[in-house]
Amino acid sequence: DDGSCILWDLKRHIRRNIMYAQTYFKASSYFVDESQLLTAGSDRKITYWDSVECSAIRELEGSKSGEINALDIATDGSFFVSGGADRIVKLWGYDEGSCLQIGLGHSCNITKVKIAPDMKTVVSVSDEGAIMVWKIKDLQVTPLV
Repeated sequence: DDGSCILWDLKRHIRRNIMYAQTYFKASSYFVDESQLLTAGSDRKITYWDSVECSAIRELEGSKSGEINALDIATDGSFFVSGGADRIVKLWGYDEGSCLQIGLGHSCNITKVKIAPDMKTVVSVSDEGAIMVWKIKDLQVTPLV
């Protein structure tokens, strides 16, 4: 509840760094090369962070109406997905920071999203108990790595 997100060194069992924001953090995901980190939460924003200095690089309006509960970044780093209280699965271009596709179908809060390793489908789970599988079609996104 204090607006902090802590990065831990799991080999040395110590706190590596800490990020602060005016939000209740709900989700985080490392970029493919671990140079950046995405977070989301109760402020309805998606924030890009430098993972070494833990400074905010960029902020996107992730939702107009509800907190964001889930994030996942594609294995090539070209896009990511989000989901939350607005009940919309959103697919974003990582570099552009723009929403490229949406998925409508959940009737309750989305609690988890995951991109398949082949980057052809997204799975979302929500409070109503539904598990939905979404196909990613004809996206013109270029791998960054």
